[in-house]
Amino acid sequence: MAKVEKGVLSQGTQVWIKHGDTPELTKMICITGITLGDDSVNDIDDTCLEEEDTTTSVPGLTTPGEGSISINTDPKNETHMTLLQLADERATIEVFIGWSDGKEPPVLETGSVTLPPTRTWTSFVTQLKDTNPTFEPNSLVKHSVPMKRQSKAITAYKTNP
Repeated sequence: MAKVEKGVLSQGTQVWIKHGDTPELTKMICITGITLGDDSVNDIDDTCLEEEDTTTSVPGLTTPGEGSISINTDPKNETHMTLLQLADERATIEVFIGWSDGKEPPVLETGSVTLPPTRTWTSFVTQLKDTNPTFEPNSLVKHSVPMKRQSKAITAYKTNP
């Protein structure tokens, strides 16, 4: 009997960030988690004055969610220090999450990123916010860098085996 695939594992996921005035694409090393946050759709009230029981509305603009990027902070890891510096500057960056269903990295050419179709990608623009480390017993020092997405999180599913 053939093995049934039940989904895509988180292990093997890779993360890149595009940042800087002269765009630079940095592969993040040892991200421990990413939470994208849920988007919410604003309601525009269109209730008529004659209505006596219930308000009505039409969908308005989407407000992107707030999430975080988590690391077990390592001062020797340049990508951790880059992330924390960008958070301190409240920088706006682009994030490219390569799912574990492929291995190909993104390519940065003339300021634009191309995502290979040989793996699934989730990408978005976000503004980072400053944060403090967390110290807990019997644990590594951690940072959970808050982010406020400035765009929808777009997922492009793998199309080539």
